[in-house]
Amino acid sequence: MADRILVTGAGGFIGARLVEVLHGAGGWQVVAGVRRWSTAARVARLGVELSQCDIRSAEQVARALSGVTHLVHCAVTGDDPATIVAGTRVLMEGALEAGVKKVVHLSTVDVYGRPEGEVVEDRPYAVTGRVYGDSKIEAEQVVRGLAARGLPVTILRPTLVHGPFGATFTIAYAQRLQARPWLVPQAAAQGICNLVYVDDLVGAIIAALESRVAPGDVFNINGPERPTWNEYFQALNGALGLPPLAYAEPAKARFAQKAMEPVRVVAKATLRALKPQIMAVYQRSELARRFMKAAEARVRNTPNANELEAFARRVAFSNAKAERLLGYRPRFPMQEALPLTAAWLRASGFVLEA
Repeated sequence: MADRILVTGAGGFIGARLVEVLHGAGGWQVVAGVRRWSTAARVARLGVELSQCDIRSAEQVARALSGVTHLVHCAVTGDDPATIVAGTRVLMEGALEAGVKKVVHLSTVDVYGRPEGEVVEDRPYAVTGRVYGDSKIEAEQVVRGLAARGLPVTILRPTLVHGPFGATFTIAYAQRLQARPWLVPQAAAQGICNLVYVDDLVGAIIAALESRVAPGDVFNINGPERPTWNEYFQALNGALGLPPLAYAEPAKARFAQKAMEPVRVVAKATLRALKPQIMAVYQRSELARRFMKAAEARVRNTPNANELEAFARRVAFSNAKAERLLGYRPRFPMQEALPLTAAWLRASGFVLEA
């Protein structure tokens, strides 16, 4: 009888790809856990079992875990720290109570803060004040506490995950690259871009599911190479068939970034306070729609201070432990991954044909 595996966050970028691979490989009875039915279209076409699973709900978690032997926690619970931490606690306590045989928890290299040099797994946590990374630290602590109580869980810390359906490091940069001028000066993007293709991460998850490592053990998951950010931008630009990058003058790029910071703050605060009213205007007025879309594109195409700091940082996250203990072998360098991504971006309408 096939092992029964629940994948939380199955409507998202990583979770959906994991469901596709597990289903295609056979040998698994896959349960795709989604918070909202509206996110289930990608995995529903496969015919896998669907389960509504808001990880903050003990009742929904218990129902989704019924008969489950393996669990992979991919659910993205936003930037609300209470949700990230509390949701992880509900899910992991449910898995312990249900007697799940193996759990994989996806964390992030953001738990290391903003390091330099080579980073291995024994580096201490670094609280930075950034909500997402700090909340992921707390979530890891919850998971490790459950591991000490007997939960057979492995923690993976992926780097920057890219590939089809990836919003942050794929779609967003594909959209930016089509705008001119390019507002990231070459001198500002000489830091290391730690990319891992989504299928390599899926391979690491499957390796972790099959491993016999100690409960609570932690592994960095990175790709097979360490390009600079400039090299990534140029390679993605080339894979998309776009004209060579036209760089803005450094002074102009710095001015655009600084000028956009207060706009971002005001826009976020306004949207939080007046979202229903703004959306009503958006729906009624074509002029308002065009204005809002243009403003959104200007904000999206201008790098913020956190991005520029990341573009300059010389840091590399080591795969050595995962290779040694999990048998992890990343197989998708940029030259093989980016043509696959570019084909998907074009087919999905994210790249405008000349």
